[in-house]
Amino acid sequence: MNAASRVRLKPHYALGLGVLLLCGGVTQAGPHVHGAAELMLAAEGNKIEIILNVPAMSVVGFESQVVSAAQQQAVSDADALLRNPDQLFSLRGGQCVLEDTQVDFSAITDVALDAEEDHHTDDEHADHEQPAHEEAVVDEDHSDISVQYHFNCDNSAALEQLRFGPDGLPFGLEQINIMWVSESGQGGAEVSINRPYVDF
Repeated sequence: MNAASRVRLKPHYALGLGVLLLCGGVTQAGPHVHGAAELMLAAEGNKIEIILNVPAMSVVGFESQVVSAAQQQAVSDADALLRNPDQLFSLRGGQCVLEDTQVDFSAITDVALDAEEDHHTDDEHADHEQPAHEEAVVDEDHSDISVQYHFNCDNSAALEQLRFGPDGLPFGLEQINIMWVSESGQGGAEVSINRPYVDF
């Protein structure tokens, strides 16, 4: 089960995101890749929901269960950053305001923040220490952090662009695979360091 399927959705967001997951097959998107993340966007009426799945190694620097005060501090720092999407990306058009954020660190902590889920055993989260230079390593057993952003917009159909910060992609990522669905259609794109935005 990936992080996108673990987070409980608010009822008014579930329909649009459900369509995105079914149309895109995102729930089985493939192996975990260091340096790459997934972002799924669903727009319907005046609501936009975004789910961001990022490798824990990219966000906090480890993928095992939290065992030290330093690791817990890294999780707390990441939580503060992830709850402030203005530090990560911006939405152009639609006049959107953040309503709610849900962060799921359950892959590396004993509890899910803002979500309920089954707890995993220590054996399910073996320690995966790898040097930072091995960014392209593929492994299906690595841990992801999932974040849901719920926006209320004047008009989600007027959304023109999603752009990542002026310093490039967050967390040292090399690429983010983006899928979206709206009342006018669906699509997908890859943003990178050289092109940190997607036009809708």
